[in-house]
Amino acid sequence: MATRPLAILLLAACAAVPAGSEPPPDALGDALAAMGIAEKDLGYRPLAHWGRYPHPRTIPHVLPFFEDLHARPLDTYGFARTLGNAVDELLLPEKLREAPDAKDRKETLFRLGVVLGTDRLLGAFRGYSCNLDPQPWESEPLLHACETLLERSGKPLRRPMSFGAQFAKEEPTPRARLRAEVDKVPAPLQLPLSRLVLNLIEAREWIDLGLRDVPFDMRDRLFAALPRLLEETPDGMGYDPVFDDIAKRIDRPSLYYGCLKALQAAQDARREIPEGEWPEFRFRLETPWGAVRFDNRGEGDRREENPLLVVDFDGESGVFWGPLGATGPRRPLSVALMLGHGGVLGDSNGFDLRKEGGSAELASGILGCGIVCVAGDEDNEWRTGRYGLGFGMFGMGALVDEGGDDEYEIAAGGQGAGMFGIGLLLDAGGNDSYRLLEGDGQGYGGPGGVGILADRSGNDTYFAERDAAKAGRADYHSADRIAANNAQGAGFGRRGDGSDGHSWAGGLGALLDAEGNDRYEAGNFSQGIGYWYGTGLLWDGRGDDVYESVYFTQGSGAHFAIGALIDEAGNDRHTLLENAGAAFGFGWDVVNAFLIDRGAGNDRYEARILSTGLAEVRSNAFFLDEGGDDTYVLDEGAQGFGDVDERPEYKDPPKTSTASFSLTQVGVFLDLGGKDAYLRRPREGEPARDPEAGDNRRWNVRARDPAAAGGFNVSFAADLEGGRPLFLAPWPPR
Repeated sequence: MATRPLAILLLAACAAVPAGSEPPPDALGDALAAMGIAEKDLGYRPLAHWGRYPHPRTIPHVLPFFEDLHARPLDTYGFARTLGNAVDELLLPEKLREAPDAKDRKETLFRLGVVLGTDRLLGAFRGYSCNLDPQPWESEPLLHACETLLERSGKPLRRPMSFGAQFAKEEPTPRARLRAEVDKVPAPLQLPLSRLVLNLIEAREWIDLGLRDVPFDMRDRLFAALPRLLEETPDGMGYDPVFDDIAKRIDRPSLYYGCLKALQAAQDARREIPEGEWPEFRFRLETPWGAVRFDNRGEGDRREENPLLVVDFDGESGVFWGPLGATGPRRPLSVALMLGHGGVLGDSNGFDLRKEGGSAELASGILGCGIVCVAGDEDNEWRTGRYGLGFGMFGMGALVDEGGDDEYEIAAGGQGAGMFGIGLLLDAGGNDSYRLLEGDGQGYGGPGGVGILADRSGNDTYFAERDAAKAGRADYHSADRIAANNAQGAGFGRRGDGSDGHSWAGGLGALLDAEGNDRYEAGNFSQGIGYWYGTGLLWDGRGDDVYESVYFTQGSGAHFAIGALIDEAGNDRHTLLENAGAAFGFGWDVVNAFLIDRGAGNDRYEARILSTGLAEVRSNAFFLDEGGDDTYVLDEGAQGFGDVDERPEYKDPPKTSTASFSLTQVGVFLDLGGKDAYLRRPREGEPARDPEAGDNRRWNVRARDPAAAGGFNVSFAADLEGGRPLFLAPWPPR
């Protein structure tokens, strides 16, 4: 493995400080030196001859970046920061609305789709352009676009004939009838709508190309398997081969090229459609690919059963029922553009979403592309049952909302969730509320998937129901009282090693919030959690934030995974409830785990057990707080504050497998600057000062044993007045 030369690191550090002053000491470099290891020794490079080790080459659906990132754990920060930077710089209302010019096409949604989605799922696209170039006719552009759509979809306009004789000559021709419908649309809208239709024709043809080898009976089987999938997946409790069968048949570059074209086409149309007060009208065209509907007649609750394209101009409409921007077994493309909408989208507030909510009906791209874009700053309520609000499977599902104080509610499988595909929920502004009633959402990367919830600004609330009596999903780690949410930055695979042997690698799940005073609430397996070759990230850019959760959470992971919680700035509070552990940089079983808090905020970290830079079962665990007056609370006698476990197999190889003997383990805790308190909570009475940890101290220092034949087992904990981790030097604090 290529490593970063020390000279380059020192030059980078010197460049970041004023001329003539000494660079700050490399706090992590000093820790590594004290442990007797180097940066190149971190991470995992497994060998296929290790018995009982599920080597990534034997696990389907491993994402392209995973093996390299697992081998270079310190790159996790830059990996997460680049995702956050894209949200910070691109997901702005003005960037979504700004018209292109001669120098810049300003393909904002395309760029976000690449950086957050395809770049991590399959590479292939570098974000230059999605190459949209519609050529509408100069005269009657919408009429000709609709004619083209009918022709390409397999139902061209024809006048009935028999043996050369035309019937009903006195009746209007099909073209004349279509022209009469098109004429209902105000003239200034016809050109931009024609461009949208033409762009979606091209997108659909690429999507069809990508799915050309997937027969319809197989598509039907996949949709039929959805009700069981979420609950059965993590621990391999049920296996349906249809997912593996379809994965082998997809032309992914073609499929995602079409998805990216559709995503950008929606933004182009939003910018090109002129704002104004329009007379009431409704245009509807039935095609083999689904219905096209342009609507400015707010008539309360509405539903379109088979939508290819919906453009809604009425900002005062009531409930718009699904399916909306949602695919089906015979509908691989569906796009909805809501202009100034303010109301409910999805299921009525009278619905119990867990029992009555829709499935795959709102911003859901399963075997294709489903997109909903809402323009303007109106407040919206988004409600659906499962597989929605930005869910993708073998395709892309995206929900884009420009602004307003919005409420998002789903039972499971959404709010930026992907399984074998890409799911995006992108909200540019407003004080928003995200509610997950069960799990698998709010930045969930299931097997072979990428799921991103990105919120650019506002004081937001993220809630995943932790009470197992309400949510189900009872987790034995918390005596079945707490739900396993798999949420708020969760990368989850299918662990089949204890059941049928069909393991699927987890994907990338990320919750990215660029700014605001935010609140995160969840149960178990949440808030930057990786599981079974999954990568889970929670990245918060700035603000005074509150994190509440329970177990396996807040920068942790289990079983060959990566988990990180990164908070860039602010005075933050991290609280664990109930059995309160396995968090704050905790790794279990070949995991890279991080909690990184940057800046000089005054933070509080409160847990009971197994937290704050603790590595177990051969993991790499890091807790790094750059500064501020911080408070740490752990139970008396609990492991934490930078530590590792000790197991017999670390010193003596088991008789039939050598992985646990050969692997390495590192636990690191660093607090840099400030006046800090390290407290231990006894069974009775008030917390008291930790006997070892404290300002300007080192503790839990275990150096590498040069005589040991197997992998090293080292730890280091310190509270230092100066210094910083040099691997963060290229990334200035925000």
